[in-house]
Amino acid sequence: MPKIPTFQSTARPTTEVASVTTGIQVSPTSTVAAKLLPASNELANYSIKKRDNEEKLIAKKLILELKSESDKIIESQKDNISEEDSINNWKQTFTPLIKQKTSSITNRRVKKLVENGIDLENSESIYHLKQNSFKAYEKESAKIYNDDINADVAKFKSETNPNLKQKYRDQLYLKAELYNEEHMLGSDDYKKRIEAIDSVLLLTDADSLIGTPDAVEKIKELDKDINGTKFLSDEIFNNSIYNSYKQKIESIAIKGDPNSDYEEAERLLNELENFERYNGSKTVSGKREAEFATLKQKILTESVGHDTFVRKIEQGNKFFEYQTEQKKLLESSFFNSFIPTLNKAIDKERAVEAGLEYDARIDLYAQLNKDATYAEQQQYARQLRIDLQDKYEKVTTEQITSFNLEENKFNVIREADKIIEAKNNYIADPKAKNILITMSRLNGYVDEEGNPEVIKFYNDYIKILKSRQEG
Repeated sequence: MPKIPTFQSTARPTTEVASVTTGIQVSPTSTVAAKLLPASNELANYSIKKRDNEEKLIAKKLILELKSESDKIIESQKDNISEEDSINNWKQTFTPLIKQKTSSITNRRVKKLVENGIDLENSESIYHLKQNSFKAYEKESAKIYNDDINADVAKFKSETNPNLKQKYRDQLYLKAELYNEEHMLGSDDYKKRIEAIDSVLLLTDADSLIGTPDAVEKIKELDKDINGTKFLSDEIFNNSIYNSYKQKIESIAIKGDPNSDYEEAERLLNELENFERYNGSKTVSGKREAEFATLKQKILTESVGHDTFVRKIEQGNKFFEYQTEQKKLLESSFFNSFIPTLNKAIDKERAVEAGLEYDARIDLYAQLNKDATYAEQQQYARQLRIDLQDKYEKVTTEQITSFNLEENKFNVIREADKIIEAKNNYIADPKAKNILITMSRLNGYVDEEGNPEVIKFYNDYIKILKSRQEG
């Protein structure tokens, strides 16, 4: 049997795959794929960064929307003096808005950004709420303090009992002290508050004294006793004194008012003109000199005609009452609903037309005769009533047209033959009652002494009647 030859291998076992080895060396970064790798990484980083920025932008927009709502709530609480109450109101309103807004966000990263951003904004919101509450408290506290002070000053001003006046003064000092302590404003503030109270009370007392006996000396004494020049400047003091005098003078010097007292107004003018503070500072000085000169001229000018003016007003009131009664008599002479002979339509028309003409003539008379005495006014009104009774007596509807002083004085049309007959009667007896005399007076045909110019009127009136008949 043939033998199989054997041999002893000297090679080392290996896991390496058989390959062909060359001496050529290639750089690992020289391939196309290797060169594309960095660009691919940059693109991936950019995409992530872009996504983050987009999410941040979305979150920022949502935060701004929520912040806008928060600001509205904060604004609504700006006058709330209770810090705790304002914060609770804000939370109760704003927290549901946050939950509503975030519940609709599907992106977890955006939702987290919104929640973190709102947490930061909330801290700022709480700060503003506290700050606004403190400001509201200070504002309300100052308002109540000022109202309280003004109320006590008003009591002080109206009080005449010295003991009660001192009580109100002490109350004012106490309230200033308590307010200063409550707000921890310091000693300088307290000093200024006391000086302000002293200033107001001094000027209030001065205002009350003006118009009373020895007012000037009493005001000087009050001012000096509290050393007023130390905290109340001459300009403020003098300006206040001037305005107080001016108001007092103008309140008692109203032209035409029967209760006016121009004599007292002139006395106060002289007192003001010579008023000096206890340190010698003159009240009527600087710009007040020109103002005083105007005031003085006005009062002195008005005082000259005041009494006459008042009498005219009183006379005017009396004349109005008198002429009104005369008009009633005139109208009642033509129409009375209870008298069968005076309650017809023509009677009513005569009364209305006579009344309208009466008013027109009275108004014109008052405008043209402003200096007439009351007796003259009475005489005119009475004569006018009598003349209009004559004019409208027994005239028909067809004879009456609308009366107008300027365009239609001859509003009652009579037949020409009746007027001719009246003229003949007048020539025969000029003193007898005659419609031509009445119409002459009514239409201004009178001489310088007031006597009717009957024939002159007749000549003009007959022409008018004939032209109407012809036309």
